[in-house]
Order: sequence, then structure tokens, then C-alpha cells
Amino acid sequence: MTRLLTLFVVFALGFGVFEAGMRVAGGSEAAPAFQRLFMQDPRIGHRLRPGERTHFATPEFAADIAINSAGVRGDELGAKAPGERRIAILGDSIVLSVQVDLATTFAARLERHLNEAGPARTRVINGGVQGYGPIEELLFYRHVVSGLEPDVVLVFVFVANDAIEAIDSAPKLTADPGNVAPATDEATFFARRMVRRSMVLQTVRLRVNEALDWLRPDAAPSLSRPLGTYAQRPPAEVARGMAITRDVIGTLAREAAARGTRVGLVLVPARLQLNDTDFGHLQATARAAGHELLRDAATARFAEALAPLGLPMLDLLPVLKAQPDPADLFFRENIHFTPRGHAVVGEALAAFVTSAFASPAPGTTTADHAGRK
Repeated sequence: MTRLLTLFVVFALGFGVFEAGMRVAGGSEAAPAFQRLFMQDPRIGHRLRPGERTHFATPEFAADIAINSAGVRGDELGAKAPGERRIAILGDSIVLSVQVDLATTFAARLERHLNEAGPARTRVINGGVQGYGPIEELLFYRHVVSGLEPDVVLVFVFVANDAIEAIDSAPKLTADPGNVAPATDEATFFARRMVRRSMVLQTVRLRVNEALDWLRPDAAPSLSRPLGTYAQRPPAEVARGMAITRDVIGTLAREAAARGTRVGLVLVPARLQLNDTDFGHLQATARAAGHELLRDAATARFAEALAPLGLPMLDLLPVLKAQPDPADLFFRENIHFTPRGHAVVGEALAAFVTSAFASPAPGTTTADHAGRK
């Protein structure tokens, strides 16, 4: 009994030292300063905390992040001025872009491009939230973004995992509108709370998940779920997730149209589609599990699935592929855009918005604009 107690004390002390060290060092999304950016919202699940600020730094990047009183990243919006045009971008961490300062993001670059072209004053609202999928984006539009009076909403579709995100979040569509979070027992709630509050446990969880993704093919003939979107023979849930995504975006477009707001789509490729090393590793993993990956299958499948909506659509894949050294458009240690990547995307968005939403008349859509796949 004494030995067990001694081991427990040693473990607890070691855990405490590691936890304290990681909290001081920061550099992780598990850090308390980063986690304070988020709050629970019973209507959506989670969202950014209005008025929160932090500095997020890793060995690869550093950025200041400020959430305004509306609960989106950026400066205060205030009341919509006469003649002002607002464009809201909905998406996940790709849009939020905590890896770069606000002025570097493609949202801010889009705003500058449009205002330089004039003559109307344009404000671009960064509606990205870490961990969002199509369903959270619909709910976020309903409860937050619609009140900001956007004239145009651009829905960013991350082709690598939005089909899976849509399936996993589908119960929110039928949940109590005032409480979309699923009920959990006390033990599960306590465990999740412990993991969220501990940087050590957060880091262990992330590393274990990464290891399982790589090791799973050796243990069982299956792919990680997001990779199924690229599989030559995708699992049935991929088509189901894309159908849910189409239905959800269709709902968002109808609700937006009722407010005089137009909606456009932006297909965002994964880093593996532009990084040969990434794709080679993942292809080897897939083949070890008895599968074959098609490098751009996820983009092609989403373009086909969403085409019936008849919304203006920009496919970023050919835009990024056309750049010299396209792999360098992404950070090495994560899937997000570098400052150079943001510059390329911001310019492409400006051309897309100028072409697809040039007419001031609200409530119209264009099905055959250049850039649609």
C-alpha cells in the first residue's frame, strides 16, 4: 500500500510539473489562453467568446487574436453604414486562421482588394470558428451572422472532412433548438472537462489520435474516416455526408435569400492535394489498408454534389496548383495557409466576388460563372 501511495505521489508530482511547464511555455491549442477563445453555446455547441483576446505562438508562427463583441474575429463592426456592403465568410479553422495576424488573413486581404477597386465601402466578416462543419455554420449563420446584415455569404467547404463533420453533427438539426449539445452522464462530462483543462492530457489525446490514424491500417483494413473522402471506393458515409452538406447549404441559401442575402461556395483543398510528400505518406498508409487514394477525388465529389444548388462556386484547387511551389502555401506543422497562401486566396476571392456578385440586386444567383467546377 505504501509503495502504491509513493508511486501515486511521484506520478502526481510529475504530472504537475509537466502541466505547469506546458502552461508557462504555451504553444499549443490546449493552452488555457487559447482555450479561453471559446465558449459553450447551447444553440450551436460552441463559438468564439465575445471580447476575448490572446497571443498564440508556436515555433512555426505567432499571431495576436482578438474577438469582437459580435463574437467573430476582427475589429468592431458597429451599425451597418448607409451604402456599406458586408461579406461574411463561414467556415472552420481555415477561415479563423489563428496562425497569422488579422491583417494577413485572406478575409482581410479580400476586404482591401475590394475597397481598393471601389467605389462601395466593403466590410468582410471573418465568421470562421475552430471545429465547425456545415451544420454548425448554418446554426452560426442563424444565431449570429444573420444579425450582422451581410449582403453576401461565402461558405467555405473544406473537402477533406466536411462530409464526416456533417454526419457527426447531424443530430443537432433535430435537437431542441435551445440546447443542441447532446446529454452526457456525469462521468463522461467529468472526463471531458479534465481533458479540456489539462494541457498534458490535451497533448496526449492529440498525439494518440495522430498515432492511431497512422497505425490503424496495420491493425485493421480500414482508413481514417476523412481519408475515405479520397478513396477510390469511398465508404457509404461519404456520399451521405455530402448529401447532408448539400441540404444544409441549400437551407442556408434559402434563409439568406429571404433576407436579401446571396450565397456563394468556396471549395478548399487539403494540403495533401498540393504536397507530394503528404500524399505519398497517406497513399502508402491507404495501400497498407487495402485501399487506393485518388488525390483530388474529394474536390471533384463535392463539386458534383453541390452543383445542383446552382450557387456561384469557386474551386481553389486549380488556383493553388498554378502557384510556384504550391506546397509552401501551407505551414509545415499544420494544414493551414501561410501568409503567402493567404495572399493567393485573398486575390482569388476578390476576383470571384467581383465576377459572381457584381450586380447590386440582392437575391440572385449565378450558376455558370468562371471558377465553377
